[in-house]
Amino acid sequence: MGDALPPLLVTPPWMRKAPVVPGLLPPAERVVDWQPGEREELRQWLPCRSRLTGELQEIVRLEGWEGVVREFVNGRITREAAQFSLFEHGPEELLRPLLANWRLELTRSSDFSILRTVTVRFEADALDVVFPNAKAHRSGWALMPFRDVEVARLMATWLGRSSTRRHAREWFARHGAAAVPFLVPDALGARRPRRDKAVAALLHIAARCGEADVVAAARPYGDQAADAVARILDGGAPTSKPRDVPWLDVDALPEVLLRDGRALPGDAVKNLVGALTLSPGVQWNAPAESYPGLQDALDLCDRASLAAFGWAVYERWEAAGAPSGNRWVVDQLIWLADDEVTGRLGTLALNGPASIPEDVTGVLADIGTDTALAQLEFVARRAGPGLRGTAKERIAWTTRRRHAGPVLAWR
Repeated sequence: MGDALPPLLVTPPWMRKAPVVPGLLPPAERVVDWQPGEREELRQWLPCRSRLTGELQEIVRLEGWEGVVREFVNGRITREAAQFSLFEHGPEELLRPLLANWRLELTRSSDFSILRTVTVRFEADALDVVFPNAKAHRSGWALMPFRDVEVARLMATWLGRSSTRRHAREWFARHGAAAVPFLVPDALGARRPRRDKAVAALLHIAARCGEADVVAAARPYGDQAADAVARILDGGAPTSKPRDVPWLDVDALPEVLLRDGRALPGDAVKNLVGALTLSPGVQWNAPAESYPGLQDALDLCDRASLAAFGWAVYERWEAAGAPSGNRWVVDQLIWLADDEVTGRLGTLALNGPASIPEDVTGVLADIGTDTALAQLEFVARRAGPGLRGTAKERIAWTTRRRHAGPVLAWR
């Protein structure tokens, strides 16, 4: 039967050897890629502080802006407000050389608009200030216009974290295939952690821009590199291994049937579960993502058997005491549930384990069918204030999604 099954279910990526092309170096350039009219619009908003601090006004009066720069370089302008005022109002030609050595460390109480201000004023030179602070505080909006290797690596890392995935998705949506050259050396390198993240980022870009555009963007590295990237996009490179699921006995689950009535073999079912555990699942403001190749595999299967299988997985998890770290158990119903299982999810949101109600509403929003919307409306009527509000937001998001995609912006 193996010849009739997709590669994901026979030899999944996590079992394959990585294509490695050593010696590739990412571009050294820093790019600030503004959307049409974006910088001009933001310039109208500057400066955000209407005047210099008194400290700076006195130095400018006595010594001019050159005196202010001397005081700053000598470490005598230390207050955050004064430093912000200097870089908002001072002459660009005097301040630009100072950015690389400005050790700005924002705190939770800081005014983060300074990152936007220096980006608008100094563009690529501002990255020395913006990047460490945006990384430390997970301020993805501050990095949206920037494109360089460190930003691309950070976004590849953030793509794998639920708390930062939204920012990463917006950054990749904005830069698209232009981000590919910054990821290829890592994706084809020997360092496994960095490689896995870069590969996942290339797959993410390809899902939106098309495989041909990603391969074309890798072509300047040479035909060997471009061919290796093509293999990655075709499921020919390893990714992170599936997590262990000790509470789930796959052999005791209902059979998954192919459309012709044959049952999937045990190893294929285990690979299916592995792909489900690796699927990013529910997002807040964007459609859920499945593991590459998963949807093609599911299309070969009988829908009713998939739904029974998915619901059984959930029941085994609940019977095991709903062990934490298994959000995928709820998320997998996005792809496996049919109308019958979808019709159970409203009650599950209201009466299931305490850790899942909000995620169940996300699953229903991603399913997006009339049955799913009816279940969200049921939750909105019956739930307490917090979950009721979440359900209403999911209803609104699903309704908008039926008519238009999300608008992405960094401001």
